[in-house]
Amino acid sequence: MKTLPTLIAYFSFVLISFAQTDLILSVDGEEFEVNLNETYHLKINGKDSEVLLKEKDTLLFKDSKFKFKHIKNHKITQSKIEEGVIQIMMFTAMGSGVLVQKYESFDPNMLKEMMLNEVIKESVSYGYKMKREDYEKELSDGVKLKVLKAVLEYKGEIETYEVASYSGKRDEGLLFVTINLDSMGEEEGADMIGLMWDTLILVP
Repeated sequence: MKTLPTLIAYFSFVLISFAQTDLILSVDGEEFEVNLNETYHLKINGKDSEVLLKEKDTLLFKDSKFKFKHIKNHKITQSKIEEGVIQIMMFTAMGSGVLVQKYESFDPNMLKEMMLNEVIKESVSYGYKMKREDYEKELSDGVKLKVLKAVLEYKGEIETYEVASYSGKRDEGLLFVTINLDSMGEEEGADMIGLMWDTLILVP
């Protein structure tokens, strides 16, 4: 299991279980407790009706500073690292995923290279060969981000890491980290990361 220490944060790749949350369906002032994806038979205005509450396959994660779409099976967690720093995480069971750190009183642009070095150093130490493929990405809203990219290879296994930052205002900003550990034909991580980049919109 890999871990990522940074100047101000520490996270580990873990599997998180999400308990199903009971919901309340209100019909003409009468409330019914329901669960997602379960069919209920209710009498509405004297008529027997089937009711099914379900999620969309693709959901929108919305923050005050950014938003992006994700598959409903990819759960998102948020945590407060310290005062002024919020961390948003979305990972697959294989360890691929997206990490966003939101800084409210610090511009994280200077952390990009350090963050990239931190996430790859364990693999490099193990023997992975690294190739840098930095590039510029244009988001759907026209914003351009400089992305640091490292592709690591070891005996046919490939790991891809990306780090980007965005500073909308002085002394605040966002740090994006993507980690793709897919190998042997598994594409879940690549699909998750691709959907995030394709639908990411930043709020100045």
